[in-house]
Amino acid sequence: MKEIRFGVSISLSGRYSLQGKESFEGLKLWVKDVNQSGGIFVRKYNKKLPVELIFYDDESTVERCKSLVEKLIVEDKVDILIGPYSSGLTLSVVSIAQNYEKILWNHGGSSDDITKEGYTNVISAITPASEYFTGIIELVRKVDTSARNMVIFKAEESGFSSNVAAGVKLCADKEGFQIEEYSYQSGEKDFYNQLERVKRVEPDVILGVGSADDDLLLAEQIIQQRINAKAIGLVVAAIKYFKERFGEKAEGFLSTSQWEKGIRIKPDFGPIPIEFSKRFNDEYGKEPDYLAAQGYNIGLVIQRCISEANTLDDQELRKAASKIDFRTFYGRFKIDPATGRQLGHRMVIVQWQGGEKFIVFPEDLAEAEPLYPMPNKM
Repeated sequence: MKEIRFGVSISLSGRYSLQGKESFEGLKLWVKDVNQSGGIFVRKYNKKLPVELIFYDDESTVERCKSLVEKLIVEDKVDILIGPYSSGLTLSVVSIAQNYEKILWNHGGSSDDITKEGYTNVISAITPASEYFTGIIELVRKVDTSARNMVIFKAEESGFSSNVAAGVKLCADKEGFQIEEYSYQSGEKDFYNQLERVKRVEPDVILGVGSADDDLLLAEQIIQQRINAKAIGLVVAAIKYFKERFGEKAEGFLSTSQWEKGIRIKPDFGPIPIEFSKRFNDEYGKEPDYLAAQGYNIGLVIQRCISEANTLDDQELRKAASKIDFRTFYGRFKIDPATGRQLGHRMVIVQWQGGEKFIVFPEDLAEAEPLYPMPNKM
């Protein structure tokens, strides 16, 4: 045994490339860091082994992703199989991995369906989609007991979008909101007619739970039509590209984030948040988004599980992951032993203020007070 072979099919081109590239950068940085430290100690071999990363561009397509995952397992014979980016691509390869009795280490697919289909080979390190926007609802209700009307924009054929929307509706109903939902086909080119109806509703809260491209277009047309609400939250607003694209008009937009560089976490394993941020900035000349943190974090999780299992055997690693409970710079890792669903990780709510992104909720992690109501678009 000369090295540990990690394999990943990742979106370096196509519709998911914005997110896929950044998550891949995080993973590559972890590989570099672990190899510079001599590798991962595996007790079975009584030595440290370097990591070899085998990767392919799945071009953001299901069929190519499925083909590449099978190639990684059958031809490349990887020891560790890391899942692709996006819920759709992850869902498409779970059964392939299960058929070959390979654990799929999931860092890029948050759809609840990934751990609801009876598969026993998924280990998920990220918060499920149904919990994505509950924090925004809790934040609004805390600062505004009179808020009542909510509008949700949902991509109807997207499992991720449907899961987020379902979680929103469940939480919003408990908090006394009246919900109006607008469904659309992903890749929609025009939200103008729906936004005209939104103007008449005069909602307190607008939430967009689509893909990055969908939410970017929705944000652009909200700004163009000067749609006003006390709070507007979009999944895509958590990444720095949102500010790069909209500049000062990003002011006040909310999002939910799996991780932020200013988060106050004391890890049990690996670097602290500010150390990871500096390493990433030194390597790539830019600040990391939560996507990069997800890529680096899955490496840390696997590394810790190998140290607990003392072997590279998939089933032993699955057992170790089911028992372990620890914190990295990314947050807590604890899964449901039966499904692999992430239970321990905690998301934060972020908002663009004065050109910077700040954690504004929950209160114990907040870096700034929320701007509420958000600045008027008129």
